Amino acid sequence: MASFGIEAIRYFSHARAAGVSTAGDLSFTFNRSNGFDAKLRAAGHTRAFYWANTDCWETDIRDSDQGGGDRNWVDNVDLFWIETHGGHEEDGRARLLYDTPHSEWRTYSNRWQLGEDWNSEWVMAYSCETVRRERVTGLWNIFARMHIYCGAWETMWDGITTDECGEDVADNLVDGDTVHAAWHNGVSDWWVDNHPITVCVGDAATWNNGNIRWDRSYLNRDHLWGHGNVDADLAPAQQACILWYWTEG
Repeated sequence: MASFGIEAIRYFSHARAAGVSTAGDLSFTFNRSNGFDAKLRAAGHTRAFYWANTDCWETDIRDSDQGGGDRNWVDNVDLFWIETHGGHEEDGRARLLYDTPHSEWRTYSNRWQLGEDWNSEWVMAYSCETVRRERVTGLWNIFARMHIYCGAWETMWDGITTDECGEDVADNLVDGDTVHAAWHNGVSDWWVDNHPITVCVGDAATWNNGNIRWDRSYLNRDHLWGHGNVDADLAPAQQACILWYWTEG
């Protein structure tokens, strides 16, 4: 079975007061994160941590080699769910906003190296625009043995019809869907269009001299522990390509 961690930030009053951001508060953050948590725990998976609002710190995901504490938090669980305001830089780096400057107000993905210290395999960020679709390669450094990054290439809506997205993703995972399919199908909505994207790395056989073998990729093969196949880690030296798949709906 899997270990998982959650960080959920609904309020951003401190960030606004400090002039760091003009982002408004969210509405259904805890509907999604609580649903994700409850469904996984009911299926026998172990919650390692659940931090909320100002208890969520930028250092939780920053690599230990860069002064962060990821080996105790995000890099110490199989699956990590985070909800906050997101975005990306022109070079493809993802960024996430926090509401306390425990160290910094924002995290940038060039300071992540997930899977390096322990066992991080999947990260799910219910946040807007955390992947620049024209520069996905800007995320390559985060895959230090991590398998799949689940993010968004545009808006992820915070509304009454998307309040069950966390529960839906978790339900898909424990029903045996691949991690990739669980994300895309779980965050889809009947009223608004969400914009999920999944990113992974592949080895030389997946690249196959430029002929992508999608059947060999984490996107087609990885499931949550206990609910199907999980492929072996790929060390950075084994990584030959970066793959992504996006949907709208």
